[in-house]
Amino acid sequence: MPLKSTAQVRLDINARCLSVYPTEATRRTVTNLKTVGIGLSKDQPVHLARLLLVAAQDWEEIGITAYRLRPRKTDGTYQLTVTGRVP
Repeated sequence: MPLKSTAQVRLDINARCLSVYPTEATRRTVTNLKTVGIGLSKDQPVHLARLLLVAAQDWEEIGITAYRLRPRKTDGTYQLTVTGRVP
């Protein structure tokens, strides 16, 4: 098995989650909500943690956005994006 350097590591920036709460069917308005949540499978937190670690190296602020109204048609998961503010 040949050796590889870390320069060859590729990071998939497409994070996914199983669900985003509150769901679309909630009876509460956004102003009444005190929390939001995301449901993750066994592998999804590891992927999200890798993205956050890479982002934390260079960014001053990090934001996570979950697209709760747009599930992917193929598997029903929801997109998560990690964005940040560069100094």
